[in-house]
Amino acid sequence: MTATAGKDPEPARNQPGSWQVLTATERGAAHRASGAPNQDAVAAFPIGPCGAVAAVADGHGHARHFRSARGARLAVAAACRAAHDLAARLDGLDGIGQAEAAMRGLLVPGIVGQWREAVHEDVTADPFSRGENAVRGRDDAAIAYGTTLLLAIAWGQWLLLAQIGDGDIVGICADGTALRPVPGDPQLDGRHTTSLCTPGAENSFRVGAVDTSRTALLGVLLATDGYGNAQVAREWEAAVSTDLAGLITTRSTQWLASQLPVWAHRCASLDGSADDTTVALVLAPAAGPDPEPGPGAP
Repeated sequence: MTATAGKDPEPARNQPGSWQVLTATERGAAHRASGAPNQDAVAAFPIGPCGAVAAVADGHGHARHFRSARGARLAVAAACRAAHDLAARLDGLDGIGQAEAAMRGLLVPGIVGQWREAVHEDVTADPFSRGENAVRGRDDAAIAYGTTLLLAIAWGQWLLLAQIGDGDIVGICADGTALRPVPGDPQLDGRHTTSLCTPGAENSFRVGAVDTSRTALLGVLLATDGYGNAQVAREWEAAVSTDLAGLITTRSTQWLASQLPVWAHRCASLDGSADDTTVALVLAPAAGPDPEPGPGAP
């Protein structure tokens, strides 16, 4: 379930022994001032008996990408469908190499193909107006829908991660250390980003896998760049991971769910990045504190 500011947030699943996902999205102050919509999107749902998938996308703000808010929504939906298709193949994985190969060979092409098909269907259902065609010129239709994408698939011991474009994926270790399983992208320069809308998008995806039976994690944070750009510290990932580790181990899931929209709102404000801000916090099984004893318990 998606938790947004102004709504009561809930975890995507509250079954003992399962991965859980908390999400929040907030329209940036700059977008409010200009009348632009929230161009971010987020989706999360359980897969299998105890797994979960979470996807976050950030539609591009340039005028060429005038349907990017739709593109972001289509991206998270396509990513979740592709993750569901991949999940049935994950039980037989033997090592991180196989996990990453499965993502590159099956997951990434599935995401790109399904997203482009969804874009085509959207244009067919709602053709570009005369004004939109004037802006589009000779651009491929997908350019109008340009977006980044971050994805996490939690399945048994495996945490599989994929990303195209900017934004951040930060693993949270039990000791508060920040883990960055997904390689950086040398093409990102603060002004330009790789995108689902570009030809050969499959080659711009970066992937990473964590075997949590060997590298224990409390969870992983997925965030659009509105979150990272709002942080004061240059190396903010370490500070955020330390803070989250303390909160995950001492606070209830319900409390974390209630606070995530508050944090997103703060980052999206004029005191933060003023940009749309979307986060997904994927929590490992039994990552939180022990349940409080019920009435009559010793």
